[in-house]
Order: sequence, then structure tokens, then C-alpha cells
Amino acid sequence: MRIINKDTEFDKRDTEMARDIRTLKELVECAENQGTVTLDGVEYGASRAWVEVATLALQLSSEQEWFENNED
Repeated sequence: MRIINKDTEFDKRDTEMARDIRTLKELVECAENQGTVTLDGVEYGASRAWVEVATLALQLSSEQEWFENNED
């Protein structure tokens, strides 16, 4: 049985969430400016950027919920 240190898990998730928030901001800026976004080496237009914004926002909401449920 593997025991996970709560502080380590908290720090790991915090780092990932900070990275995802930066990515979200970049995607929003790209979509607002009608730019292109490159995903897996393929360029997409602003509509795809908005899809990625929505997807990432949902993931972030789940992460935030985890933090709220695991606060001391």
C-alpha cells in the first residue's frame, strides 16, 4: 500500500493548477485576438482555442474542488 504525503500531493496539484491557469490565460488571449493555437503540432483557429478554454476551465474547477475538500 502506497501512502501519499498530503503536503506533497497538495504541492504537486498546486504547481499543476498554476501551470494550467497560465495556459488558460494564453488560450483566452489567443482566442480573443482571433489567433491560432498549435496543439500536437497542428494549428487551429480561434474556435478551437475556445474549446480548449472550456475544457481546461472544467478541469480547473475540479482541481479547485479538490483543494476545497482537502483544506485543513
